[in-house]
Amino acid sequence: MNAGILESDLEAEHLADRAARLLARAGSVIEARGLAYAVRFARGRRPMLVIDEAAFRKLVSRLIPRGDGGWRLSPQAPAAPPGRPGFVEGEKTVVEPDGRATTHRANLGEAPLDWLMRRRHITRAEHAAGERLSADAHASGIIGRLTMRWDPTPRSGGGSRLEPMERAYAARQRLGRAMEAVGPEAMPILTLICLTGTSLQGTEVALGMKPRTGKAALKAALQRLTAHYGMD
Repeated sequence: MNAGILESDLEAEHLADRAARLLARAGSVIEARGLAYAVRFARGRRPMLVIDEAAFRKLVSRLIPRGDGGWRLSPQAPAAPPGRPGFVEGEKTVVEPDGRATTHRANLGEAPLDWLMRRRHITRAEHAAGERLSADAHASGIIGRLTMRWDPTPRSGGGSRLEPMERAYAARQRLGRAMEAVGPEAMPILTLICLTGTSLQGTEVALGMKPRTGKAALKAALQRLTAHYGMD
């Protein structure tokens, strides 16, 4: 999985969650519309949102078919989070491999990695590796475009001469190399926890994992990431 694939996957997750929040409103339905899917309050009304096939596949497990066509949100479907619960907007500074310090927007609340390290479920090195992956995702512009339209590039504290687009490109390259190193089986859990700040329980639900199995899977993924960064 490369950075472009990750960006597409995150965009699909983002659109699926938006659609789920709209479908939670009474009377809302989603219907096929050519090669896309339209969310409406009622049939025949102008769509509130149109999503593509990739986003629909992320959403379909939360839907049930309607007798007269289309789908509605299943009453048993887990509710899409309203925004970013527990999110406290702020900035974090990360020291790059070349010693340059970069600052990026981040959650200053207790993010999943912070929670896990405080309870000694992951090591400091594993936590740092996850933070570096997150920093590169923000610096590349992938996260900023999907959430709060933050500045997609880090602000350098080390006098870097790289232009913003070059810094973003370099971050995308680092992100792609990291994803290739950990392998496709480890990326879904790293994406949800490190990049989008999804809770461990929410990640287990999103990935169809058995309860209380996420910690071991995440730790294994972080160990691969730590080895890639040479932090072990």
